[in-house]
Amino acid sequence: MYVGNISFQCTEEDLFNKFSEIGPVGDVSMVLDNDGRIRGFGFITMRNAEDGERALELLDGTDLKGRTLNVRPSTN
Repeated sequence: MYVGNISFQCTEEDLFNKFSEIGPVGDVSMVLDNDGRIRGFGFITMRNAEDGERALELLDGTDLKGRTLNVRPSTN
């Protein structure tokens, strides 16, 4: 799933821990610019579809390090 509005102080581990509250996380990938800085969005996979649906429902609009996460289904 797509995760937007990620704080620039956030790490992949922070995202992993937040989504782990819902269920087992597969992969976490934050998008970086050419200088290695976080661009403010990334992608997360959950290990099963049910947890993915719950993450979309429960984590969209929640706070992580002072920013409100936008959690959406991935378009690819």
